[in-house]
Amino acid sequence: MSLVDPTGYLLTTIRDDAAVAALTDRVRGGGPQGGDALPVGQWRRFVIVVRLGRTRLPHAPVQGVRLAARCYGQGKDVQSASVDAAALAGAVADAVHDKGHRISSGGVSVLGSFDDGGSGTLTDPDTGQPYEVVFIDVGALTSLVP
Repeated sequence: MSLVDPTGYLLTTIRDDAAVAALTDRVRGGGPQGGDALPVGQWRRFVIVVRLGRTRLPHAPVQGVRLAARCYGQGKDVQSASVDAAALAGAVADAVHDKGHRISSGGVSVLGSFDDGGSGTLTDPDTGQPYEVVFIDVGALTSLVP
């Protein structure tokens, strides 16, 4: 048996949310890709989702997964991009907060997801672009549902 990682399903949940989609179509896992990290004055919105860790229940096929969504703001300067990052983080938080049981077309079963506060505005050390982090807690099955 292989342990199912629900990160991809949560990434899709965030990307397909109407409020997030109205702000950006750049939602991905891993790290920034071409066209994301730009110089000051050319910043654009994007979201990076990474898995921070997981805990498996000892006697049940259930896991708790902790994710972080880094929400980068768009703007011509630090202040406007900081406000924008907060708005994007709010949309991402709403996309996952208090969402109940659902099963992806591939059989990933998420029992529930909640956002767990935010980080306040941070600054990317390479580009200076403001971003906010939304922490996400997910309950999921450890195997696919047939």
